[in-house]
Amino acid sequence: MKTRIHAIAGAIGFLMILLFWTSTVLSELFGSYETIASVKRWILSGMFILIPAMIVVGASGMSLGSGRTEKLVSAKQKRMPIIAANGLLILLPMAFILEGKASTGTLDTLFYVLQGVELIAGATNLTLMGLNMRDGLKLTGRTSPVATVSVVSCETVASDTLELRLTKPAGFSFEPGQAIRLTIPSGAPKGAGEARVFSIANAPHETDLQIVTRIRDSSPFKQALNSMSEGTELQIAGPLGSFMQGADQSHPTVFLAGGIGITPFLSMLCDADHRNDLSKTTLFYSNRSPADAAMLAELQALDLANPGFTLVATMTNIEERQTWEGETGYIDVAMLSRYIPDVTSPLFYCVGPSKFVSAMKDMLTTSGVEAANIRVEQFGGY
Repeated sequence: MKTRIHAIAGAIGFLMILLFWTSTVLSELFGSYETIASVKRWILSGMFILIPAMIVVGASGMSLGSGRTEKLVSAKQKRMPIIAANGLLILLPMAFILEGKASTGTLDTLFYVLQGVELIAGATNLTLMGLNMRDGLKLTGRTSPVATVSVVSCETVASDTLELRLTKPAGFSFEPGQAIRLTIPSGAPKGAGEARVFSIANAPHETDLQIVTRIRDSSPFKQALNSMSEGTELQIAGPLGSFMQGADQSHPTVFLAGGIGITPFLSMLCDADHRNDLSKTTLFYSNRSPADAAMLAELQALDLANPGFTLVATMTNIEERQTWEGETGYIDVAMLSRYIPDVTSPLFYCVGPSKFVSAMKDMLTTSGVEAANIRVEQFGGY
């Protein structure tokens, strides 16, 4: 939902500035003084739409990009302050000044100088916002090449949790922690044309692609996946994202996974195990109960086979009749400290529902972990 709000607000802002810019140019070239004055009044009124839209874009963009280190996200974050400064320091004051001068018919040299400044600032913002929209589309996989795959297997691996294995297209390669955009083709009996982004849960060397997802009754897309049979054709685009990009291997690594947020970590861990390089890594894996913990047995096997890897599985809602010998309760500083001597030294990766990610970021920041050592991905509405 947050991604959709960000995109809609960005599109509104871009279109408003484009309308301001083109109407200004056209009225100056072909319009009368009265037309110019009318355009300036309209632009000033339009600021009551543009400014809230840009506030929503900035706030949602900061929230979506917080803790993320991908190049595309970083590029968008660097452009936003320039867009905001142009809007607040140039476009907004110019709208008031130029409307005032046009309403009194004072179309003098100063008017046209200020008009030129406004047009340059507007063109700059259009360019930067266009680049941000392009990068946003890349992040969602909408501009990536599409390949057709088929379902190899469909299996329930935890409570309301589905593992889907897909054929890997010829030449398709990815890095651990990356994702794909999965689309149900048009003409399918359920969910036709709908798409979602999923982390790839297995390692790059494997012969197929694995995704693991929660199944929700409220999601027609997920219900369609749950009814897939072997051989069903789907479409994928990607790979997407760069969650592990630029990781400093000299740091110990701590993964914090909430529920289905385990999926990118599965890929990373299986890849490191395949390369005999799974060391200095601790995974904290939080679920309500063992029945909800997808791929827990596989992670326990990795823990037994790799002395340099520590699995800390914790359950937050264990009932008396359930048997569980591991940690219980939510991940907190006390739990981290039982397994990590110095919580400020590792590089932390956190993936899960929005509330989980926000809680983990707050906990780590309060504990003295530098922001540069915290990287996050959050799943909303999965």
